[in-house]
Amino acid sequence: MNDGPLPKFPKPPKLVPRAAPPPPPPWARDGENLLKSVPGRVRAALTGGIASGKSSLAGFLVDRGAGLADFDVLSREALAVDTPGYREAVKLFGKKALNKEDSTLDRAYLRKLVFKKPKLKKALENIVHPKAWEMMLGALSAAKDEKLFVIDVPLLFEARLNSLFFPTILVFADAETQIRRVLARDPGTTENEARAIIENQWPAAEKLRLADMVVRNDGSGDLARLKEEAGKLHEKLLSPDFPKNLLPQGPNRAPDPNRLN
Repeated sequence: MNDGPLPKFPKPPKLVPRAAPPPPPPWARDGENLLKSVPGRVRAALTGGIASGKSSLAGFLVDRGAGLADFDVLSREALAVDTPGYREAVKLFGKKALNKEDSTLDRAYLRKLVFKKPKLKKALENIVHPKAWEMMLGALSAAKDEKLFVIDVPLLFEARLNSLFFPTILVFADAETQIRRVLARDPGTTENEARAIIENQWPAAEKLRLADMVVRNDGSGDLARLKEEAGKLHEKLLSPDFPKNLLPQGPNRAPDPNRLN
């Protein structure tokens, strides 16, 4: 069921000439051939804010036969007990960051800590991201014959990885919808905490401007509607007309949020 008309998109920032996007980090400059999309063999990056429905959309694409590498999952594997990443993280945060029961890293503790200390957040990302990237390239190499492979990267724009992929797909939900979903799935989180998490992420308007494709998932958050959008997206990505069937995109142009409709 629909809750009525969907809220308007955030107003895109004023479009003015700007410098070329910053280069990706050094550890992400390998694997260009694995990341390249061509007709019939598409490598798409998927992103979205907290509680946007990004993971649900990824699941619907997998149901249709797409391959998937989830950067969050790979990041957890990069910090598994006794791995190089684990040892580096323990050296950085100390044993107080470990769960007493099994010596795994206490993710909730680390999440709260790095949220308050940007320098520690950056240090942790410098440990995790290169290792997760290497594992992602391994997954892509193993799936070289997959027609559609989706890389789910929550910090796609923040980590300056978007220039490496085409297309980039943003799952968009307005802030009030995100907050409502966060509170529903995690009763221990307060509204102020949920709002702070969202405000700490990149502005939605900037992501909307940079994304090649946008899938709306706000309002009622009806999974049936999102599944339908996944079908449209899947069809467009594997069309013989790809990539000509995508609207032109560039640094001085705002994306059309209804391009999938």
